[in-house]
Amino acid sequence: MGEQRVWYGLQAGLVVFWLIVPLVGLLGFHVPFLTLFAAIILLAHVLEIPLAINRLRALNLPVGKVVMKTLVFGFTWWLPLSKGYTKE
Repeated sequence: MGEQRVWYGLQAGLVVFWLIVPLVGLLGFHVPFLTLFAAIILLAHVLEIPLAINRLRALNLPVGKVVMKTLVFGFTWWLPLSKGYTKE
């Protein structure tokens, strides 16, 4: 149960991050480091997609769902799910 909290906490942090990044831009703040950091995280998540699809194949999840959740959450979603630490 404790492991679930850690993974869900990391996922919640990513949701907050993805909400803050555009909000900072909409408010007119220029934070190049935040933009670069968001781009790097997004690129990492895109590169994780084939690995996530491969690892979650046995769970018969729709590919679109795997792609979308991997883009948002990255390995904090598919890794614990593939190991049985969390449930879909």
